[in-house]
Amino acid sequence: MRFEERGFGRPVVFVHGNFASRTWWREILRPPEGYRFLAVDLPGFGETPFPGGTPSIEGFAQSLLAFLEEGGLEPVLVGHSLGGAVAMEAAGRAQNRIRGLVLLNSAPPTGFPTPETYYPMLASYRQNREALKAALLGVIGKPPPYFEELVDQAQAMHPAHFTGNARALAEWRLTQVYPGPVLVVHGEKDPLVPLAMAEATRAFFPQGRLLVLPGLGHSPQLEGPEVFLGALESFLEEVPWGSK
Repeated sequence: MRFEERGFGRPVVFVHGNFASRTWWREILRPPEGYRFLAVDLPGFGETPFPGGTPSIEGFAQSLLAFLEEGGLEPVLVGHSLGGAVAMEAAGRAQNRIRGLVLLNSAPPTGFPTPETYYPMLASYRQNREALKAALLGVIGKPPPYFEELVDQAQAMHPAHFTGNARALAEWRLTQVYPGPVLVVHGEKDPLVPLAMAEATRAFFPQGRLLVLPGLGHSPQLEGPEVFLGALESFLEEVPWGSK
């Protein structure tokens, strides 16, 4: 699994969403002293190859856990959108290896269905760059200077991902609940994940807490990186790093 890292110390691993890559965390890879930030490319995204088969949240989570085990990491996991589902699944499967969980405008633990009529549009993004750009702008808001790079990476996803990831999210259900500290972060203007869904996600976890970010949408790490980074750093200081 390809990744980018900054800093030294307590590990924090960032997991991107659908049509994305580790580049979506570029503004966030500025760890405070004593922390090591790592952003990964899930299989079939960015520079990580996809082994084949049918995409699934469980498969992505297993790849993430293999990456953590290989690196000897016991991190806080930060997951955005689809990456939130992957982080939840991984944390549930390896509860003793995970120190905390941050879910940023995440898919909920009960799955995220996509209407069947949307699937032809998702498939069309492989060839229709302009339609893909419009879709990404809808979940990013104001584009960063490297927006064209994000579009390139989205269009270079593995072909199975264009519709397969949506079906994976629709079919997935979290069955093993992570018992440790969980921060659910919600951009109040998110056009995909409503506040009620974020509240339901918070209630799913025994140590869940909800933080609403005013004025931000589905991708606070791009829209308001300083705001999100401040919230993340506050949470990291509360994590019981030495208790496991």
